[in-house]
Amino acid sequence: MNNKKTNKKVKLIIGLAIVVVILIGVLFVYRYYLDQLKPVSEKSEQVIFTIDDGSYMNDVIDNLYEEGLIKDTKIVKLYVKLNKRNTYYAGNYLLNKNMSVKEIFDALADVNNSYTEEVTVTIVDGDWAKDAASAIADKTNLTKEEILDKWNDLDYIYSLISKYDFLTEDIFNSEHCYLEGFIYPNTYNFYKQTTVEEVTEKILNETDRVYQKYAQQIKQSGYSTYQIYTLASMILFEANNQEDMRLVSSVFHNRLNDNYPLQSSVTVCYALYTYDSWQECETSIDIDSKYNTYVYDGLPIGPVCNPNEMALEAALNPAESNYYYFLADVDTGKVYFAETYAEHLRNIEKYLN
Repeated sequence: MNNKKTNKKVKLIIGLAIVVVILIGVLFVYRYYLDQLKPVSEKSEQVIFTIDDGSYMNDVIDNLYEEGLIKDTKIVKLYVKLNKRNTYYAGNYLLNKNMSVKEIFDALADVNNSYTEEVTVTIVDGDWAKDAASAIADKTNLTKEEILDKWNDLDYIYSLISKYDFLTEDIFNSEHCYLEGFIYPNTYNFYKQTTVEEVTEKILNETDRVYQKYAQQIKQSGYSTYQIYTLASMILFEANNQEDMRLVSSVFHNRLNDNYPLQSSVTVCYALYTYDSWQECETSIDIDSKYNTYVYDGLPIGPVCNPNEMALEAALNPAESNYYYFLADVDTGKVYFAETYAEHLRNIEKYLN
């Protein structure tokens, strides 16, 4: 009799234990399910997400995972099935990694969140990074400040260094913007609603396209990539046509080879960073800045503008000359070259006075 009671108690305890284990398992699974529906990040990080025409829901979910917007495709597919979240529209969406799965599918289900409008932005030859940021901000949802902040964000810049061969840790020499010199001047189409990352990498892809044409020549030049882009930026700042650029390049190369100071007023302009006229650059040659090639020998510590392909080509292929001096007529753009300082002074007297 006692054995029967004991057996019943044992079976009851085992049964209760099994129920408890099952409940704990269900609770664990449910908590895991809820956790996988939470945002992938607490930090705000915008992502442009595209749904192509004819995309199936599984394609959308897989792409959300690839873009780092969800944690687990299987859980999200289950969520969609259980909650009948079957509505979405083709187009581009501005999503964020701090959005939950529910918030993401709420956004995809609203056709008003889908956009295709593009804008055209021109980055002018020789623009500074801050000028390029202003041009982008004028046409998109981005602000100049958030663009420049991102272009000086160490984590983001390191991610770009790992992706683009032309970027090295030398760019941290820059005192104003780490990407100065590599924001390739061109006309771009961006989405009006966009992200700094999307804009930046579209520009850097164009920089890379041009860089790859000269990568081997840069390696054989005796200068680092950063130094060549720095030299190209000075050349573009000083001259505006191929012939003059190659002659300006010859002056700089001659001076560098003979350990003469470069004494380029455009480096003073960048050292000032804000100025009212070119005369201010000419009269501020004693400013203590590592950009100032009147005070410091050799190349400045970084690019002084964003050069185009013509300037890059000129930096690598200077003209053959014995010139050590030049001056530019600001009104006409004409550049006058000289072999000696006496000849240079005569040019100053003739063309600038």
